[in-house]
Amino acid sequence: MPLGRTGRQYSLRTHLIVFGALILIPAMALAGILLARSAGLERARLEAQLIQVADDLADDIDRDITRDTALLQTLATLSSFRNEDWPLFYTEAKAALQGRAYVVLIDRSMRQLVNTYVPYGSQPDSTGDPDTARRMIASKQADVSDLFVSLVAKKPVYNVNIPIVRDGEVRYILHLGRLTDDLLTILRGQKLGPEWLTTVLDRKAVILARSRDHERFVGKAYPQLAQDVTVSRRGLVKGTGFDGEEMLRAVVHSPFSGWFMTAGVPLEVAEAPLRRNVWLWGLSCAGILIAAAALAWLLGRAMAKPMEHAALAAAALGRREPILPLSSSLSEANTITKALENASAELTQHGKHQQLLLGELTHRGKNMLSVVQAIVMRTLTGERPLQEARDALLARLHALGRVQELLMRTDWKGAPLKDIIAVELEPFADRVGVEGPDIIIDGKMVQTFALVLHELATNASKHGALTIQNGRVLIRWSVTGSGDAARFHFRWEERGGPLAAPSTRKGFGTMLLEGAFPADPAVKPRLSYEAEGFVYEVEMPLNMVRSI
Repeated sequence: MPLGRTGRQYSLRTHLIVFGALILIPAMALAGILLARSAGLERARLEAQLIQVADDLADDIDRDITRDTALLQTLATLSSFRNEDWPLFYTEAKAALQGRAYVVLIDRSMRQLVNTYVPYGSQPDSTGDPDTARRMIASKQADVSDLFVSLVAKKPVYNVNIPIVRDGEVRYILHLGRLTDDLLTILRGQKLGPEWLTTVLDRKAVILARSRDHERFVGKAYPQLAQDVTVSRRGLVKGTGFDGEEMLRAVVHSPFSGWFMTAGVPLEVAEAPLRRNVWLWGLSCAGILIAAAALAWLLGRAMAKPMEHAALAAAALGRREPILPLSSSLSEANTITKALENASAELTQHGKHQQLLLGELTHRGKNMLSVVQAIVMRTLTGERPLQEARDALLARLHALGRVQELLMRTDWKGAPLKDIIAVELEPFADRVGVEGPDIIIDGKMVQTFALVLHELATNASKHGALTIQNGRVLIRWSVTGSGDAARFHFRWEERGGPLAAPSTRKGFGTMLLEGAFPADPAVKPRLSYEAEGFVYEVEMPLNMVRSI
């Protein structure tokens, strides 16, 4: 690659071409993602439209069946039907239907009593749809049949049925027979485009109606449709059509009729937005890359001299020599040169700042050594056994080390008092109560607070409240006043421990508690051995402890 370390040299124009390509690749990738997203949204819109069309078809057919059911219920109220005057009922029913459909009445034994499709008395002996009759005798509910061939019409038909229940059992079943052409009228009434195909399937995946080639397919079942009747309520199915064309179908199962309504388009139509966007993206990317390469080639010559000056400026920066300013027609080269000038000035400033940091680090190191030396000198005395002194020394050094970690997180500017307490009293966290406002302790006072808290916790765990299971420590602090007169009050209070009594020996811990804070009349440390437990208090000006 031109931009890699191959040992070969390339012209500025070549680098610009590669650079432009690298810059454009993410943009082209983003454009591809957006176009794919757009195609996905179009696909989702089409899928939603497929579902909607199938839902609308189901609603239209359900409404048609509802009207048929209402008609049957009306016929069942005729006095001729109640009186079982079947010749009269035949005449009244046929007049009411006016040739739009035909009525069949069967009894519980499935014997036809009335069939308005043929003259009265010439009806077949039994029903041509025994399956639906058996289902209704068992359920005692209205039902819609699957497709079957009528015994009298000799055509594919379906029945809308209501049971006539008397004395708790189905006595008669009243059918309204409809030709499948009636469903075809509903399908074609949706006025969809020529690429759309809508179909009505019965429970057995037999075609009741089809918006295209209805006569050719009605009454037939095809393996390609088997998965459609497995849809519980609604869903999308991708499969092969009868002519081998891939189809995307929405299937809606009507719980009212038990049928399945499908609305489909060729998969090629569904995927057309994606293919269109892929072509658009490819052509756009090719055009953009060609235009970028041509522009880079033309600009290469104009950029050569300013870039050479920028390269010389970079070399001067490496030698820490003064950088000559550049004023050219190429603003980028001017910017680079100006940035190199600024970088030269910043390097000089950083060098001075580094020297300052080294001095500060040396100073802090000396201070830390002084603190460690004081701890060692005051801990390793002859007043306690060597093992005890060593343990105390290690504990104090560990306390000092923990607080150094807190300071390093804030660049030695300070640490929250709550964090200092949490670090030093972590082993007793469930027995320590903390109350006080948020306050940042100045970096110079963090070590002092840490050592004081460590000594207080050590004493409490050896002699005070923390030696007993129910003993507790309450740490409170508050701020009173405002401005320069603001005061900081800190209180350590032990409760539930053994009776507090002052030590007969004044060791480093006691001296630390009494003299850790500056020897100033404004600072008032107090150690109290009260009946409820040991109390340590200190009060001082807020500006002595708070980080500004």
